[in-house]
Amino acid sequence: MEKRTEVCKMRAGDLKTGFGNPRKISKKKLDELADSLEMLGDFGIYLIDEHDNIIGGNQRLKAVLRRFGPDTMLDCKRLIGYTEAELRAINIKDNTHAGEWDLDLLADWTADLNMSFGIDPAAESPQERNIKMMELMRYEKYDYVMIVCRNEIDYLQLTRALGIDDAKVLVAKKRKIRARAVWYDDMKAQIVKKPEDGKKNYDL
Repeated sequence: MEKRTEVCKMRAGDLKTGFGNPRKISKKKLDELADSLEMLGDFGIYLIDEHDNIIGGNQRLKAVLRRFGPDTMLDCKRLIGYTEAELRAINIKDNTHAGEWDLDLLADWTADLNMSFGIDPAAESPQERNIKMMELMRYEKYDYVMIVCRNEIDYLQLTRALGIDDAKVLVAKKRKIRARAVWYDDMKAQIVKKPEDGKKNYDL
């Protein structure tokens, strides 16, 4: 079947969410999205398939249903003649707004798609992350400085220098901290011992 699109109006409550979506969004971000829709209006378009499944605009649909109700009329673009794999690819390409990827589901979705989406899950790894991605953001407020070690040798050297060989701080998996990160081997500070009290001092 030849691919084509049709612009149409759909009632929010009639759109189906069974197609799925590997993009996640927190309650806070969803509230912010709903606030934005209320303040600025919904200037986006919703992508749907031939069976009224939502392909693009999942988070906005959640925000609309939550804030304005199922009778809200939405501007939609119906995608006709697309395979399921192509619709999954369109979903991923469309998801460039706030939220987080469910990496396990994303991996399943992209396993049979031979194209680049500009998504690099490994970018979160300290081993691969470019130092420029950790530079201080202007006007950003940070509560912590995080010293990032590239390997276990650096880590052991740092903990010995700080005198915290056996100290551990447990941070819950979902706990979020706002921190400025620096590589240990790029630090300009030197850790030296104060002769008068034996405590550690950090010399710039």
